[in-house]
Amino acid sequence: MKQLTELVLLTVFLALFSQAEANPFVYNYEALRIGGLVFTGLLVAGGVTVLCWRKKMQAKSKDQGLHPLKLSVGYLIE
Repeated sequence: MKQLTELVLLTVFLALFSQAEANPFVYNYEALRIGGLVFTGLLVAGGVTVLCWRKKMQAKSKDQGLHPLKLSVGYLIE
């Protein structure tokens, strides 16, 4: 899934910024805006995913009686 996301991002950014300009200091603001919106959307989706995952892990720990610190660290603390 991570490789697919990286491939999509690379494709989008290459497609948006591949236009050759005669003057390197003239920017395509529409492409920059679209790229920024795509990046922001991915950040929001990642944040929502992290929040949902943590909520699911907390519910799972309550069901199984695990200590919350063990889930946040990522491995079992003996």
